[in-house]
Amino acid sequence: MNNKETSIKKTDELVNRAQLAINDWQCSGDMDYLEKAVAYLCAALKGERLKEIEE
Repeated sequence: MNNKETSIKKTDELVNRAQLAINDWQCSGDMDYLEKAVAYLCAALKGERLKEIEE
């Protein structure tokens, strides 16, 4: 796998984890899950920004 494929896979994984945390929040109403989802999405965005800078 090249760097671009690895980066896409990592971003997809973070977004999927965010979605799972949102699903948990919807079922439980516990705000901790929502905060976790935000953290995953921020990490995914940070990775995307780093890719743009490197190109």
